[in-house]
Amino acid sequence: MDNNNNNQIENANQNQNENEMKNLEKKVTKNLIKDYSNLLNGNSFKDFSIFVENKSNPFEIKVHKSILCSRSPFFNEFLKGQNDLNKISLNQFNKKEMESILGYIYYGNISFENQENLIQLLEISIYFKLNLLKEIIQKF
Repeated sequence: MDNNNNNQIENANQNQNENEMKNLEKKVTKNLIKDYSNLLNGNSFKDFSIFVENKSNPFEIKVHKSILCSRSPFFNEFLKGQNDLNKISLNQFNKKEMESILGYIYYGNISFENQENLIQLLEISIYFKLNLLKEIIQKF
């Protein structure tokens, strides 16, 4: 009987520890999202500019090369070995599309407004080689 009680207590403690770890992991993830969101929305340490929309009225979005390269194979390939490069023009995308994709690149957040939006985001995910985002969109 004592052995059975000890096993139950050990299992209960193990479950409690697992739940505490899951809660800590959620906290860490939440903090990372907040920190990367602050990076994207703040002005500190930005070393690269993305120009979108038409050439006569470009909109500049300042970003971090290291984050772009770590999250997007497109940017990693494009910027590899080009330390002096500090801008790119992506006139095929509008401000809203680029801000949406940067939200995903920085902190994994993406919003699907409507079917047309999904198709645009799918095309953008393919362009930037964001395979996980592509997979998520295709499931919708």
